[in-house]
Amino acid sequence: MKMGLVPMLLGLWMLAVVAIGGSANEIEQLLAISIDTTVVGVQSAAERIVELFAARTGELLGLAVVPPGVEIRNTPNLAYFDHRSGRIVLAHWPTLGSASKAFFIDLAGTEEEGGALFVSLFNEFLVAHEMGHWVQRGFGIVRDRYGREQEANDIAVAFFRSIEGGEPRLNELRPRLESALARLSDPTPADLDERAFFNAQYAKLAVNPAAYGYYQFRFILNSIESGDRLEFAMLLRQMAAE
Repeated sequence: MKMGLVPMLLGLWMLAVVAIGGSANEIEQLLAISIDTTVVGVQSAAERIVELFAARTGELLGLAVVPPGVEIRNTPNLAYFDHRSGRIVLAHWPTLGSASKAFFIDLAGTEEEGGALFVSLFNEFLVAHEMGHWVQRGFGIVRDRYGREQEANDIAVAFFRSIEGGEPRLNELRPRLESALARLSDPTPADLDERAFFNAQYAKLAVNPAAYGYYQFRFILNSIESGDRLEFAMLLRQMAAE
């Protein structure tokens, strides 16, 4: 196993309850509670996902894990892992800028559904997605942009499927993403390979919500539609062995 997760993974695995402050089952049950959209509520819910993900990672790899922190702050990226600060940065729907809000309302059809799409995607699912990037960076995994994003979504879906209450959350997210994707156009030129185009144009796509959203929604749906092919322990161990 590579030791790239040090100092993110330190020493021998102790107990999951040390890392997450309670039993795994108690933490899993909290995921079934609707997310409180106050800043404190969003941060607390995201931290539970981060802590459980980190605890499971450490348990599976036989190491104690130091999870990244969570910061609620509106940025153009909406959700990302900042490797410099060791934090996952997440946007906050109630205080999001009007243009960004309008984009999600248009995708979902109503303000209520736009908020539900945003919260379930950016304040819940993409927390595990960013933890996938945390693991990639920790192991020094090298992927092209396309592969990196698809893998992070594979990891996130596998994680949610591995915990109590996680599968129903994916089942709620799936139709929202399908509906949103139907309102977006494929930005890939007809004469170009999708993967090559995404990699070459990533910087431009990343600042275009409609274009980047199309790919990211597709990546997530691909992962959700994978059936039982994605298994959390298997994915982590494969990455550790690279």
